Amino acid sequence: MGTIATTENNNAPLLSIITINYNNAEGLKKTIESVLSQNFDDYEHIIVDGGSTDGSVEVVKDFLSDNNYARHVTWWCSEKDSGIYNAMNKGIRHSCGEWVYMLNSGDKLITDVLSQVSTILKEHPMEVIYGAVDCYSENKYTWTSCKSYERLDSGMLPHQGFFSPRVFHEKFGLYDESLKILADWDYALRLRDKNCKFYHVPIIIAEYDESGISTRLTLFHINEINLLKKRFNLPIKQKKVLKNTLKLFIPPIIIVLLRKIKR
Repeated sequence: MGTIATTENNNAPLLSIITINYNNAEGLKKTIESVLSQNFDDYEHIIVDGGSTDGSVEVVKDFLSDNNYARHVTWWCSEKDSGIYNAMNKGIRHSCGEWVYMLNSGDKLITDVLSQVSTILKEHPMEVIYGAVDCYSENKYTWTSCKSYERLDSGMLPHQGFFSPRVFHEKFGLYDESLKILADWDYALRLRDKNCKFYHVPIIIAEYDESGISTRLTLFHINEINLLKKRFNLPIKQKKVLKNTLKLFIPPIIIVLLRKIKR
């Protein structure tokens, strides 16, 4: 998993926003626009592109022509990586903010949310801050997802609503790149096991694009649930894992409609 070096930059921004992207030019544009439109200035934006060929690089370069945005982009690249968590870790290694926040291409910050969150970050400097996330898919149905910290044994906190002090990565490591889908859950569980404090804010932080790799259950997903169950002695019943496996064969539209009805 590895760790990162301690930063002693007195001019470091409060927040490092890290965006990873691969062949999602339109989604990347939407994500950058949501960052640029915030009424909050104390951040750096790091973009890690996996060697896209769909015009994503041109999107980044177009935005960098705006000096107001370019001054926030402290590092970006377009090169092959070995997966989403390898890309995320690459971004973290190049970050210097006091807090680390992941906002991947296709995801969008709620209008002016960072100015609200920044006050809370300053008041709780050694705690994980987490809030709600609005999830959406192609058919435009939405719902709000926010697992409570107390229920972390049975589900992850979405990284689009998750702010981690950079010092936690320095002490407890980066994302586990051997995991393909659930490394963010693994990271949160590690922090909990190290007795790190979690602080919930009743704010919707971002809109989450559910077309991502971890949205639909896959065999990787099932295997990694079982791995984390053993690693952290999670009280997840095998019946629940089998039930989730059935979702592999249910069309996404049906899943969305069922969730909509439950609201």
